[in-house]
Amino acid sequence: MGLVAILVVAAVVPLVVFTVLAFFLVRRMGPAQRARRQAIAALCAERGFVPGLSRPSPDLRGLINPFSSADGKVVVADALRSNGKDVEAFALLSSTIDGLNMPQVSVLRQGQRSLTVAWGPVLELESRDFDRRFAVIAKDRRSAVMLLDPGMIQWLLDCESVSLDMIGDRVLAFVDRAALPAHQPAEPVDYQLLFKFWDGFVPRIPELLRSEYSTAR
Repeated sequence: MGLVAILVVAAVVPLVVFTVLAFFLVRRMGPAQRARRQAIAALCAERGFVPGLSRPSPDLRGLINPFSSADGKVVVADALRSNGKDVEAFALLSSTIDGLNMPQVSVLRQGQRSLTVAWGPVLELESRDFDRRFAVIAKDRRSAVMLLDPGMIQWLLDCESVSLDMIGDRVLAFVDRAALPAHQPAEPVDYQLLFKFWDGFVPRIPELLRSEYSTAR
């Protein structure tokens, strides 16, 4: 066998092996993915969410299997992002808060990157426990301190796996799926965490923040 033939075989055999392995992996993962999607659909249906985007937006392109609230203000979905080496998988919740016009604030689990372009210094708060678990990034320190009053800090600690970005009237909360404990596909823990977070987050937004950063100002 000539050198060229040997090189061709050496190049083709790994490709064939990879293709075969990928085929069986996809087949094996198929039922798990279906179970996850069915569980997510059932969880969303309990809240009156419908498949798709009720209000299509250029800010929400590339989402996987999205569900929207009846008024279109809340969207949950899966999303992927490349970190340069690997692909990171997230569950996210995007929503608007009427009347709010916030400077950008990112509250990120330590080691987690923002899904937007976070800019500004990393702030230190009065809670060492919170600072150990989260990084708060904001150019406008005043807005971050107003948002993170004791009640909000405790709620974020209770929902520790959730990170968030806020700017204007938009809130983007997300969970890194790889950081969650192992669970069954039919248990969409990430979506449960996002809904739990959202249920408690909105009522805990301080009134002072709403008045100081209001669209009416």
